[in-house]
Amino acid sequence: MLVYLDQNKWIQLAKIINGKETSEEAICLLEEIKASLKCGYSYPLSVIHYMEFARISNLGRRQRLGKVMWDYSKNKTLISTREIVIHELENALSKFFPEIKPKNINILGTGMFNAFGVNNTDSIPALSSHIDEVMLTGASDLEIEPIQHFNSEYRENFQEHLRSLHQKMANVEKVNIDNWLHAIALKDISEPLTSVLLRYRISESRISSLSAKDYSEIIHAMPTRALDVHLHKQVLKNRTYNSKLSDLEDWAGLGVAASYCDIVVCEKHFADMLKRDGYKTKARIVTNMRDIFEAVV
Repeated sequence: MLVYLDQNKWIQLAKIINGKETSEEAICLLEEIKASLKCGYSYPLSVIHYMEFARISNLGRRQRLGKVMWDYSKNKTLISTREIVIHELENALSKFFPEIKPKNINILGTGMFNAFGVNNTDSIPALSSHIDEVMLTGASDLEIEPIQHFNSEYRENFQEHLRSLHQKMANVEKVNIDNWLHAIALKDISEPLTSVLLRYRISESRISSLSAKDYSEIIHAMPTRALDVHLHKQVLKNRTYNSKLSDLEDWAGLGVAASYCDIVVCEKHFADMLKRDGYKTKARIVTNMRDIFEAVV
């Protein structure tokens, strides 16, 4: 059972473990999570978790949270978004280009290198695991702090993208709005798309011969891209949508997890967006960690 916790839920778990939350419900939840680990549940980290974690400025908070993330993730990580997208592209495009042979992927792997999509096959497993631990918890004896990095450029760019959606849509004919949204979804993955086309030697003329209907079919055969289109539609339906810097992490982290994990625990506003218009995700979407263990009929 793959359970993806939003970063805020990792913070909540850390508060319980570090005695900041001491209610009976909190203690019971902690015991249930510990028991679930023994029963085969996994609470993997993603590249988005590392990015959000690295922005915490307070060293003490970063160390405490990192220790909890290390202990309860067991160094299990989701593979990089790029690898997932390439897999989806190969599956979707293989219908139109038979020479494309989709490869199997393992959604769950180990360590930061796996999460960031970095080939680390030459490393010594024990050493690699120790490095992963130090990146989250630091090493006081060596005066090494947990990872820290501040860069809001991508977050600001994505926030501006969402803020400008309504204005841009005003210049699109109503009949073409779906095609426009599909183009946005494809533009966002232009690098892995180019990589796949080059790998299988799909010429520009062949890809250009696809119709708008074909592109729509490709998008809807790719879980992460279909979800991206769904989320864009939710923003466009709400003229008062107030985009936030954290939207990038929600869309990039929770969106992928909702498509490939079994359970996603996130904040109510994003859970509502995922479920609107009867949209169905692979993951069961909940907002309370206690709901991880509710009986599913």
